[in-house]
Amino acid sequence: MPSAALATHAELTPHDQAQVLALVADAAASDGVRPLSERFRLGLADAAPQAPHLLAHCGVGELTAYGRVLADGQAELVVAPAHRRRGIGTALVSALAYGGARGIWAHGNLPAARALGQATGWSFGRILYKLGRPVAAGDALSPPLPAGYRLRGFRPGDESSWLAVNGRAFARHPEQGAVTRADLDRLLAQDWFDPEGLLLLIEEGTGEVVGSHWTKVDPAERGPGPDGIPVPAGEVYVVALDPRVHGRGLAGPLTQAGIAHLARRGLGSVVLYVDADNEPALRTYQRVGFTELEAHAQYQRDPGAP
Repeated sequence: MPSAALATHAELTPHDQAQVLALVADAAASDGVRPLSERFRLGLADAAPQAPHLLAHCGVGELTAYGRVLADGQAELVVAPAHRRRGIGTALVSALAYGGARGIWAHGNLPAARALGQATGWSFGRILYKLGRPVAAGDALSPPLPAGYRLRGFRPGDESSWLAVNGRAFARHPEQGAVTRADLDRLLAQDWFDPEGLLLLIEEGTGEVVGSHWTKVDPAERGPGPDGIPVPAGEVYVVALDPRVHGRGLAGPLTQAGIAHLARRGLGSVVLYVDADNEPALRTYQRVGFTELEAHAQYQRDPGAP
C-alpha cells in the first residue's frame, strides 16, 4: 500500500479503538460529516474473524486509514485528511472489495468520494438523505391518538416486543430489519439512551406493542435553528408501525409524539434519515418543513470493474 501498511485484525484493542475514533473525529472536523455510521462505530468493539477490521499505518505507527466489511457485505472506510491523495483510499477500496464488499457507504458523498468511486469502478446504488428542520411553535404539544391506542415509555422487559414490531415494520429494510437482540442491547447501553424517549404504541384491546417512536439526543448532533444557524438537535431515530395497523391514522400522531418529546427537552432542531427512493415519506417530511442537510451514498461495484 502506498505510504502505509495495511493489516487485518479480528479484534481491536482498546488503544486501537481509541485511535480509530480519533481518526473519525479528525475526518469529521475536516469534512463536516462523520465518515463512519453509528453501526460501524459501535462495531469497533466486535471480535469477528469473519468481518475483520482493516487498519493502515504509516511508517511511524500513525493510523492513517480504517475500513471494514460486515457480514452482510456493507462496508465503510475513512482516510486521515493529512494522508489523502496518496493512493491509500484506492488500496483500501480494493481490499474491501476482495473482502466481499457489495456496497461501500460514502457519508456526505463528498467530491473526493465520488472521484474515488469513479476511479475504482464503483457507482451510486442507494442514496440516504439526512433532513432537518427547526423546532416550531406548537411542536411540544402531543397530538391525540385514535381511540383504542396509547403511548408509554420503554421499560425493562419490552425488548422482545420492540424487536418483534420493528422486524415486522422493516421486514424489507436492509439494515433496520436485521436488528438483533444483541444490537438492541448495545443501543440500550449507550449514554444517550433515554427510556422515556423510546415511545411504545400500545393497542388497548390486546395490550400489544404495535408501533414505536425511538428518539435520540446525541450531544454532538446539530440541526438548523429558526435563523438557519446550527443548534443542538434531537433525532427521529426509528419510527416503526406494525403493518397490520396501517391505515388507522396512527403514523402521523406517532411521528409527532416523538417530535413533541424532543421539543419538550428544549432542543431547537429535529433531524432524521430517509431513503431517497421513499417518495411518500420524503413528501410527508417536506410538507412539514424538513429540508435536506446531507446526502449519504452507497456505492456498488460496476459490472466488469477490475
